[in-house]
Amino acid sequence: MVATSCLETYYGSFAHPALPISNARPPKQRFGTDNGGAAKGKSTPISGTPFRGISRRVSNDDSAAEAPPSQIESIVANAKSISTSMGKKIDLTDKTLRGKYLTAITAGLAVSLAMIPEAVSFSFVAGVNPLVGLWTTVVLGFFAALFGGRAGIQSSASGACSVVVAALCASHGSGYLAGCAALSGLLQITSGALGVGKLIRLVPHPVMVGFVNGLAVVMLKAQLGHFKGAGGAFLSLLSPEGKATYGCALLTMALVRYGIPALQEKVESAKAVPPTLGGVVIATSIARFLKWPVTTLADAAGAETFRGGLSTLPKIGLPASFWTPFQNAPLETLRIILPYAVTMAAVGSIESLLTLQLLDGIVDDGKRGSTKKEVIGQGIGNLASGLTGGIGGCALIGQSLISAQSGGGVSKLSGMAMSIFLALGIVAFAPLLGQIPVVSLAGVMLLVCQSTFSWGSLRLVGKIPNLDAFIIALVTYVTIKDDLAKAVLIGTITSALGFAWKQSTKISTTLSQTKLNPPSGPTLPNVKTYNINGPLFFGSTQSFSQLFRVKEDPDDVVIDFTQSRVYDHSALEAINSICDRYGSIGKRVYLRRLSSECAKLLAKIHKGGLPPYEVIEVSPSDPVYDVADDE
Repeated sequence: MVATSCLETYYGSFAHPALPISNARPPKQRFGTDNGGAAKGKSTPISGTPFRGISRRVSNDDSAAEAPPSQIESIVANAKSISTSMGKKIDLTDKTLRGKYLTAITAGLAVSLAMIPEAVSFSFVAGVNPLVGLWTTVVLGFFAALFGGRAGIQSSASGACSVVVAALCASHGSGYLAGCAALSGLLQITSGALGVGKLIRLVPHPVMVGFVNGLAVVMLKAQLGHFKGAGGAFLSLLSPEGKATYGCALLTMALVRYGIPALQEKVESAKAVPPTLGGVVIATSIARFLKWPVTTLADAAGAETFRGGLSTLPKIGLPASFWTPFQNAPLETLRIILPYAVTMAAVGSIESLLTLQLLDGIVDDGKRGSTKKEVIGQGIGNLASGLTGGIGGCALIGQSLISAQSGGGVSKLSGMAMSIFLALGIVAFAPLLGQIPVVSLAGVMLLVCQSTFSWGSLRLVGKIPNLDAFIIALVTYVTIKDDLAKAVLIGTITSALGFAWKQSTKISTTLSQTKLNPPSGPTLPNVKTYNINGPLFFGSTQSFSQLFRVKEDPDDVVIDFTQSRVYDHSALEAINSICDRYGSIGKRVYLRRLSSECAKLLAKIHKGGLPPYEVIEVSPSDPVYDVADDE
């Protein structure tokens, strides 16, 4: 039998809080299959027709039972249930998928347009010039894609990271943000090299669902701001500005969802243009031709941001406003930026790793993303961003989904192409980019919000364990109200505690009579035996101690662990304590079917003294496992 660490077995199962240690059923089959093993059902794509080969399978059997999230074995294997619009994986073995690299490059062009309003908005949140956010997206996006762990991930200045450093910018100026981003990158590189990214495996499925739901709401709130006037109220449908704003957004959404995909079905060459890119270009052209009174990117960020030219290029090196005080008082400067850098590194790593997990289940390229490479890639990107005066950031799930929809999951070129096209746009085509209506890009993001939200989770209320439903709601709320890192941490801890509590109630015993042949004495007929059932760990030790009737029991007692597992030091102490209780009144305990590791650790507790128990029936069939103990 292969030895398995109890620490791995026990804590690893925290990722599935509703699954008991034993008797766990495999997930039910979600769809019927034909003879070839393919899922049967009607294909319902986001856009009316598949986005570059992406569609959603819907079962024709309304009575087909869905496996609740509590039975989900893997976030990656069930990413289709998280993003309902991304149900069908991209089949890279399809010979009709022409030009792998051309597909990735055009996807990068589409995403570069969607990055502009986000980068500008996050710059305002952080309190810096919009150009800083745009160049952060260029530098971070390029290096994170080049050194990252999965193709298709798009990185940029992000809202989660901008909120973290906003207070630092307000108190010490924008120069300190560059130093903070560089330090955050170094922390991420270090943690990635140490393999900290693997901890993302402990994130349970309900936490993942709550994360994407909360993120969808956060993205929705950010887009709604583009439909408000100067007073903060939504534009009236009767006003010229309101008609133009809502009309431009609806036009873009209709083109992306229906118009461009319908054209691609009839015109083969049109398939080279992602629907998002085509929709934005057509909507912008119509708005310009009809002179709609809509807010453009130049209006939102200022004409100076889109003036173009080589003068807009960022300077290499940390800003003097940070470098000078760092040279004069390095420890004091580090003391100021370190808390922000640690928080930023944690938030950025978590959001990037969750994005990687989601894309792993969407893009079928036969590969799994590397958490180690992704964290290191984000660190290199943030370090480079800081050294060019940027504010840092992380992977964006919305833009990454746009990349996947456009076929960008086939190559890392999609992320690098996004950065290159955005850089060219800032330098050479800035005035042209500045004419794009903000609401046109907002319309694309509204479609992303719709596809990101796990609508299926609403139907699971009452069908899944109450704890799982509570965790989904809790993580969604905290993500909206505070930040992603706090939401994931709270959700994971709540899930772990709920799992530990549930497992702590499973310890029980059945009584029997056993014929005993102890090595140190004569045969004992009809010895009272406690047959322990369930896991013995810190959460179940109190219940374990209450199973025994020490004073009423005979002089010889057997405790059989055949149907139990001893997981940690608390469990060992509980066993030793109950044996001491028997020994204090002159009774003898015989321990059966403990692992050799448990026996060794119990012997060390007495440090050479005579224990009031004896381990019996050592045989090759005894369980082999380790105990989570410092010894």
